[in-house]
Amino acid sequence: MTAPDSIGFPAGTLGEAALRIPVLAAGEGWVALGKPGEVCFEDHPWQQGRPTLLGSLRAQLAAAKPEMVRLRLRDPAAVFGPEPEVDGVAIVAEREGALPAWREAVGSGAFTFHYEFLARTEDAPEEGGLCDLPLAMDDEGRKAFVSHRYGKRAETRFAAGEPLGRWRLWTARTTLPRRDQVRVHAAECGLRIAGELRYGRSERVTLTDTKRKGRLNKGEDRPLHRGLLLRLAEVRGKVGGVENVLKCPPSDDFAATLKRLLRTH
Repeated sequence: MTAPDSIGFPAGTLGEAALRIPVLAAGEGWVALGKPGEVCFEDHPWQQGRPTLLGSLRAQLAAAKPEMVRLRLRDPAAVFGPEPEVDGVAIVAEREGALPAWREAVGSGAFTFHYEFLARTEDAPEEGGLCDLPLAMDDEGRKAFVSHRYGKRAETRFAAGEPLGRWRLWTARTTLPRRDQVRVHAAECGLRIAGELRYGRSERVTLTDTKRKGRLNKGEDRPLHRGLLLRLAEVRGKVGGVENVLKCPPSDDFAATLKRLLRTH
């Protein structure tokens, strides 16, 4: 029995609209999914009881939905998934099977997490580098913050791509991403991610950014994306001596916005 290409979720399950979430890869006792932005992966106090992808997977499994049965997971649990605002690779594994090995590999730094984002060029560094500011969590304020006294070790290495007018495509790599780590470290380095609202505020990419000067009439400008343009593009590492390279295609918003910027610049 082969794994399905995607898993369907009815309207009202993970949002107002129905969703089909792609199955990126599957192995003995584990599955990698392409989590959309604005969807919670697993329960967390900051999310205040919002529905989660993991909970919805378990509900569909309990209902014996054929797509879920084909994944051959009896009791799926979380290995790793990006924060609600971030789309990208999310991994679940069988609790009594592959889960311990996957969690040990991720927790020991045996994996590399590769993010991509669009950020403003104004006040940003020309090149990347390493940010290793320690991070602590403010549960009351529901955000991460830099703390040399209470924070845990966190390292993010940034690399700059070509400028695209007011914007630039950046990559960020880390071996152990803490919650909101890339967003906090980006803000500390002067990188204003498109659509960021929690760690400083950044504009969204708009139609003006993709048009040559003077091509738009007054009042015609509009945003080209809805949320944060940050995604977990690739997760790479070994579990039990086997190399895993898990890649997630960009969301429609990310792909369309980047395409328009590249075409203009």
